[in-house]
This record gives sequence, C-alpha cells and structure tokens, in this order.
Amino acid sequence: MFIGFATNGNNTFNFHVDRINRIDMTKKFWVGLAIVFAIALIGVSYQKFLKNPRCAYEGSAIPQIYEVDIVLKDATTKKFCSIYCAAQWYKNNVTLIDHVVVTDEIRGNKIDSYMAYFVESELITNETNDNRIHVFQQRQDALTHADKFHGAMTDDPFMVDE
Repeated sequence: MFIGFATNGNNTFNFHVDRINRIDMTKKFWVGLAIVFAIALIGVSYQKFLKNPRCAYEGSAIPQIYEVDIVLKDATTKKFCSIYCAAQWYKNNVTLIDHVVVTDEIRGNKIDSYMAYFVESELITNETNDNRIHVFQQRQDALTHADKFHGAMTDDPFMVDE
C-alpha cells in the first residue's frame, strides 16, 4: 500500500521536500509579520504626529473649526482646541504674545481676534473643558447664533487691559 503512494507521484513520504517547504513557509511568515508591523507603525505615527495637531494647553486633538492660534513675539505659534484653552494659556503668558488668530465657525476662515465677534451660548464646543464661546467673522452670524442657542455677544477674551 505505501509503495503505491510513492510510485504514483505522491510526495507524502518525501521528507526532503517537506523540510524545504517548511523553511519557505517560516521565511514567508516572518516577512509577512514584519510587513504587518511596519504598516501598523506607520499608521500609528500618522495619527499621532501628522493627522491632527494637539492643544498646547490640554493636549487633546484640535478640530479645525474651533482652532485658535496664538502667535508669539518670536514668530512661533501655539495651537489650541478651544477659546477656553487659548484664554487660559493667554492669561499666564500675555507678555510673550504678538497676536491671536481665531477660526470663524461658519466659513472656517482664519481671522485676527480683534476683528472677530464672540458669542457665549448654551452650545458646548468642547465637552472636556465646557467651552461655550463661539467665534464668527460676521456680526449677523454671531447674532443669529446668539438668538438660536440662547447666548449673548461677549468681548474679545484676548484683549489686553492696559
């Protein structure tokens, strides 16, 4: 019976071929594992370092629509996730600051804070810090938001009292 297997071209009992196949499979396994590891490492690196900048005050990801940039006198920029975080950092570092750039929530335009309209309303932009201050480029947008979300216009939180 075993002789029939060997003579019909079946390599079931050919241990030399079986050993070579195992070596090839082992190499393929390690190469595949290395590729999977490399892809995972690239994905994590992209999400951690390239995808979203982190808030300079609390370290959370920054949604583009609520981004606040504080430009320092040495031309570097600090990025924040909300008006709350930027205002807290601003209070402690006012002497280092050149100007503040905020993002209009309707159009996504970047504007200097002294040109923006601010509304404090019931709508929360960031659950972590309970930020309720919203930024608008146009006065009418600010008034509409204040009416819709039971808010009121407020002063620029980045004005320096002299």
